[in-house]
Amino acid sequence: MLSILALSPLLASLAFAHPREETKICKDYVLPVTITSGAYVWGLPTLDTDYDVTTFTANLSRWDANVTFHPISGFSPQVTASYKIAGTFCAPAKGNSKTVLLASHGLGFDRTYWSPSIQPEKYSFVDFAISKGYSVLFYDRLGVSKSSVVSGYVNQVSIQVAILEQLIDQIRAGTFSSKPKNVVLIGHSFGSVISNAILVSKPGLVDGAVLTGISYKVPDTSVAFEAWQPRLARAQSPGRWRQLDGGYTTWVDIFANANVFFKYPFYDRKVVEYSEATKQPFALMEVITLAITDLHSPKYTGPVLVISGENDLVFCNGDCAPIIKAPAVERFNATKNLEVYVQPGSGHAINYSLNATGAYGVITNFLAANRL
Repeated sequence: MLSILALSPLLASLAFAHPREETKICKDYVLPVTITSGAYVWGLPTLDTDYDVTTFTANLSRWDANVTFHPISGFSPQVTASYKIAGTFCAPAKGNSKTVLLASHGLGFDRTYWSPSIQPEKYSFVDFAISKGYSVLFYDRLGVSKSSVVSGYVNQVSIQVAILEQLIDQIRAGTFSSKPKNVVLIGHSFGSVISNAILVSKPGLVDGAVLTGISYKVPDTSVAFEAWQPRLARAQSPGRWRQLDGGYTTWVDIFANANVFFKYPFYDRKVVEYSEATKQPFALMEVITLAITDLHSPKYTGPVLVISGENDLVFCNGDCAPIIKAPAVERFNATKNLEVYVQPGSGHAINYSLNATGAYGVITNFLAANRL
């Protein structure tokens, strides 16, 4: 009988002769964009301490804030600026895809929301989409991680929408691969808002949209913001965010993270810890302009999937099932291919829920059913 020691070289040679097949090819990019957009003007004093942030939170959260709180002082119709956007393009190793998914993350995350390093077989949307034959461009939104830094008093929905338009154009032009037949927007939370805004302003620009972590009739818009207990990002983590001005905040601690983005018992604590370790700050003007962005899409006729977690605190105050469908139908009254789905056992961060791949299956099945 051969000993284990004698077999070891043989096993090693077999492993070398049959390396694990790579399923995807990924490349990182830094993409220059020059955009022109309208921009709201910050109308409050700057925030210099966490006391200022608590005052801002209290004023924003009043039931009559639409009358008593005035964070915007004006509107500039045309503002031109240039930025650099960091992104990653992944494609199946076996060849090009006919459809490219353009994924925009929400507040508090960066592009790794779509491709986390923790247990990717359970949580990576990119890997799941690649296994179904799709290519994915996912990127750090402006002000986040490796993309350009801009003031939190400036960074807002209209600028992010203009950047997203540029990324769509670059995909169509064949910057990342051969020119695809279809481009589909995939969003989460704030990323769904800017994706939806594209369907309003440029309804013919894309072939489909999947909007996750969103609903259109939030019972109380202040619940999540108060639950975050925001703090100045630069004060909470000077080593990471010293360069940011007082217009950027983040939630107070890991328990605020768990409260807002997750739902017990449908998460792994190690994933919550990973989410906290990789969290990103968000701009206050993003929050303010999100609330006043019109998402009615009367001219968009393509397929749309609206999908939120059953227990989404941010957009449904903890119970999406009874409130998500009717407002979505109203927003997309021109499309015959609207699907509204509530993912059971999930909080706001669908990609970090234990059954994330179940949601991914709903998404890719929807795309396949619509020949995308």
